[in-house]
Amino acid sequence: MGLVETEAVILRTYNLSEADKITVCLTRKAGLVRGVARGARRLKSRFGAGLEPFTLVNLTYYEKEGRELVTLKQAEIIRSHFDWAARAEALAVLGYFGELAVEFAPPHQADERLFRMVRACLEAAAEGPDALGAVSVYYELWMLKLAGFLPELRRCGGCGRGLSKGGVQVYATFEGVLRCALCAGEGDQYFDAETYAQLGSVQSRGPSEWAESFKGLKRPGQQKLSELARRLLRRALEKELKGQSSLKPFAGGPAAGAAGTGGL
Repeated sequence: MGLVETEAVILRTYNLSEADKITVCLTRKAGLVRGVARGARRLKSRFGAGLEPFTLVNLTYYEKEGRELVTLKQAEIIRSHFDWAARAEALAVLGYFGELAVEFAPPHQADERLFRMVRACLEAAAEGPDALGAVSVYYELWMLKLAGFLPELRRCGGCGRGLSKGGVQVYATFEGVLRCALCAGEGDQYFDAETYAQLGSVQSRGPSEWAESFKGLKRPGQQKLSELARRLLRRALEKELKGQSSLKPFAGGPAAGAAGTGGL
């Protein structure tokens, strides 16, 4: 308790009264934190542009025992995304990133891997509009992995047979469980070798490298990975997030709404 200084990604802000804001942050030291920024809506606020969504900041806040909301004291910008976040498509993807982080991040519990994943994905998405869809899929898959909802990728969910061996055909059930040809059932979706390799590499590659490889997949392979991530998310959360409906449909270069992480 007391004064805390930490790196943070600003996820959301809400207006509070005439001059204040409630801010939702993903912090390096304390996980998901909600705080009040007094005077943040004033023209000459000490926070300036530091509380804009998806800005990386050095955050200082005061935490009092027994209170859910902390009091924000200062937000010094490390990196902002004002330029590209102004585009409608990018803003929709970033909003979805924030929505997923709020769903999965543990409140007031540090999660170093989650923080680094979110930060890395923001940086990768900023590399260009053609990276948005691929980074989204990476982001989704890694959110699932860190939360314990990503199925085993290397072994058949039926018999335990290794799937990464040459010549093994891989199928995915509707629930997202991977199976070999012997265990696959009617209606399971076939993953060709290239698509399966791309899926497996999400655990060993960073978002920029994975996104570049993803963009080289044929469109059916991209669609299969995006749909797999979405099915797993719906299963984990038992609902569909609002941000998904605001994203563009999957079109050639991945749908603006998929997820993941790798090599973090």
